[in-house]
Amino acid sequence: MARDRVLLTGLSGFIAGHVALRLLQAGYDVRGTVRGLDKADAVRGLLAAAGANIDRLSLFAADLTGDAGWTEAAAGCRYVLHTASPFPASPPRDRHALVPAAVDGTLRVIAAAKRAGVERIVLTSSAAAIYSAHPPRAGERYGETDWSDTKSPEISGYALSKSLAERAAWDAARHTGLELVAINPALVLGPLLGVGAAGGEGASAALVRAVMEGRMPVVPDLAFALADVRDVADAHLAAMTTPSASGRRIALSSGTLSLIEIGRVVGEACPGEARRLPRWTLPDRVVRLAAILSPQARAAVPELGRRKSLDTTPARDILGLSARSPENAVAAMAQSIAQRVRTA
Repeated sequence: MARDRVLLTGLSGFIAGHVALRLLQAGYDVRGTVRGLDKADAVRGLLAAAGANIDRLSLFAADLTGDAGWTEAAAGCRYVLHTASPFPASPPRDRHALVPAAVDGTLRVIAAAKRAGVERIVLTSSAAAIYSAHPPRAGERYGETDWSDTKSPEISGYALSKSLAERAAWDAARHTGLELVAINPALVLGPLLGVGAAGGEGASAALVRAVMEGRMPVVPDLAFALADVRDVADAHLAAMTTPSASGRRIALSSGTLSLIEIGRVVGEACPGEARRLPRWTLPDRVVRLAAILSPQARAAVPELGRRKSLDTTPARDILGLSARSPENAVAAMAQSIAQRVRTA
């Protein structure tokens, strides 16, 4: 393939690691950005252990909060896959705290892509930019024409940052004339790359780990739309080269599971290795009382009793994806976590 160099931002992240593996397996030259090159050897080691040819991988230091490194990283690239985004382990006190890095970083990447003459950008957005802070509605089904309500006091800091970053990307794409595709996955689970400490789990894995470690014997009445990281990686590659994907927001999810259902899958996937699995659902009134003091409970309140789903027709019809089941994603992540515990 001519000019087969791809810039992949945020290479040390959970999603980006799987995207890098698929790119390298497909024969692309990959330029990955990390905040500091101290992570370079660990990233290379993980990808090599997963079977990638890391001779086609080069790493650049570039941070979303600064201009340094982006022009050099994008030079000579045909495509840009922008996965880097702040994702905190717990909700920030100030819900606008993540916005500057998310928005300004996205604009830095798009500006560098424009200078480099990039053909297309694939933005890793989120379902959080589609279905957050909407009042309940019949069916609770959402798609690419839906946008989260950024004015709502109920929107989380993460959903706010992803929504504003994606809107900024579409505005910049229109201004620069660059082709843009947004990938909007639900909560991303699935197998972890590697079993060593170098393989960062990412914030999404914290949910499954908490379930396995017995920290959630009782749970709120919450359900999550889920996407398998392997499907998310496949979607990025397909969106990069499929002509009809340009200008689309493509939601990814294979189904929705409650916390009780997630616990059941974990127990079946890791019999004997998971501790007290969730078996009881907390009354909503208890969660609302806890929300007075707990930011995590406060964030859960608007989602109590809701079971949102995503219209993934574009993923199937445009990208040709056939998604793995949500149970498969949960089981694969639980088994990866269990393997890490055994080898620690």
